[in-house]
Amino acid sequence: MNGGLTANDGASAAAGDEPTRFIEVRDRSGYRKRMNDLLPLNPETTAIVSVDMQRDYLDLEVASCPLTPTEAERVMSGCTRLLDFGRAIDVPIIHTYVAKEKIEFEAGVFGNPLSRLSTREGLTQNVWRGVREIPDRIVGSPQAEIPERLLGSRDIHISSKRTNDSCYGTNLTLLLERVFKTETVLLIGVNTDSCVHSTAFSLFNRGYNTVIVEDCVGSTRGLDHHVMALELMSRTFAWVMDIPVICGKLSNSATNA
Repeated sequence: MNGGLTANDGASAAAGDEPTRFIEVRDRSGYRKRMNDLLPLNPETTAIVSVDMQRDYLDLEVASCPLTPTEAERVMSGCTRLLDFGRAIDVPIIHTYVAKEKIEFEAGVFGNPLSRLSTREGLTQNVWRGVREIPDRIVGSPQAEIPERLLGSRDIHISSKRTNDSCYGTNLTLLLERVFKTETVLLIGVNTDSCVHSTAFSLFNRGYNTVIVEDCVGSTRGLDHHVMALELMSRTFAWVMDIPVICGKLSNSATNA
């Protein structure tokens, strides 16, 4: 059985004139379901890690590089639901995100060679507003904040993230390993195809069961990037599950304990 993904070839869907093409892919949904069935989730060894869940992507009033309005609300609603459930059963919640000192921006220490080049040339894959016009998430700016509805009093914050990988140069894995004795990480956040993908790969390489919560991730580059990233991760190094499946597994484990 064959399926397909529709991908945009153009730089920005906002332009409305880019061609589309059809990519044939094998249907691996049976593999994904069987793998999801095989993975148990234990609240005592599970942690929720959010990646760049910041107003710069999610709050259209201040965002310079946002998800589309529909996607922003989908991700925010899903995350609120999952985080509230996790707190109710004492699953640790760790927010990892970028909050740069002004001096970093002034020194030009930001982005990567790909993004620096594209920004310099006025190129963007953002589907909603185009090239970022506001400095990237400076400490104290509204863009660097996490939306209030996603926060809990016991949540842990790691704002030292500076690359796509939330593990690189931060104390995330130290907390997961030494403090919480984590075996499984539930990943939520933005962007599915870059920072979530990179963090998931890094956690996989460190031996964690890595689960992408598909209701709680999105991409500013569009649904094609989001869907393709989920498909790739589910075929190679991560589980991709929705909230009902995750909550059901965690509830069953707690009941049977």
